[in-house]
Amino acid sequence: MGNGNPAGKRKSGEQSFRQGSLPDVHMQKADLSVMAGIKKLSTIYHGSRWTLPMEVSVLVSTVDNRGVHMSRLVGAVQKHMQGDYIEESLKKICKEVNKTQPQCIVTAELDYPYRDQFLHVKIKVGENGKIGYHFRRIGITACPCSKEIIGIGHMQRSELSFEICSEEMLDFEEVAMKMGECFSTTPSEFLRRQHEAEKIIEAQANPKFVEDVVRDCLKRFPNADKIEARSFESIHAHDAVAVWQKGDYE
Repeated sequence: MGNGNPAGKRKSGEQSFRQGSLPDVHMQKADLSVMAGIKKLSTIYHGSRWTLPMEVSVLVSTVDNRGVHMSRLVGAVQKHMQGDYIEESLKKICKEVNKTQPQCIVTAELDYPYRDQFLHVKIKVGENGKIGYHFRRIGITACPCSKEIIGIGHMQRSELSFEICSEEMLDFEEVAMKMGECFSTTPSEFLRRQHEAEKIIEAQANPKFVEDVVRDCLKRFPNADKIEARSFESIHAHDAVAVWQKGDYE
């Protein structure tokens, strides 16, 4: 069996390229629709008086086509990386992409600076509807059990994360502050010896199990969908974890 005329096909393709008329292979028909797009495009968001690096992912439906136009997704992201609010810019990306490729979902991940620490933020939006947030912050816990037995609660670094869907945009400063209140205390990078001692005393005066961290988070964010806390144990080889999810215990 022959292979047709590959030289002729190549010549035809080169001629189309020179004439500026390229075949759109993406528009070939397919029997299965999938979600496809770009993942973790590194970029810089320009606010009014600040800039933040972030990673943006965009997914769209192929509908009944073979593929999606990835370059259009990249172009839309780069076009809308400035504004007063990240969430509004992400919705603008969705609106532009939806004109030619439907069911657009945009996700952005960034580390938001709070004092000398960082709040990890993940934002997920469509053109309309609620905004999905996932926040993660580091803190410190002191063990209530050892505190009760010997007067000193062994301490460890801990991590708190929660997911929430919101009609309104959330204030990252307020979120970071409230999450910090859930721990025994919060870490600081520059501490002189006196300040280190004060930090330890602060944690010892407010001992918490990892379960307490989850409960305190729910008090501050009653509309949360899922909360998880993890203590990177200092006297065990394993970690301690506590999880709450809406509907599981109601």
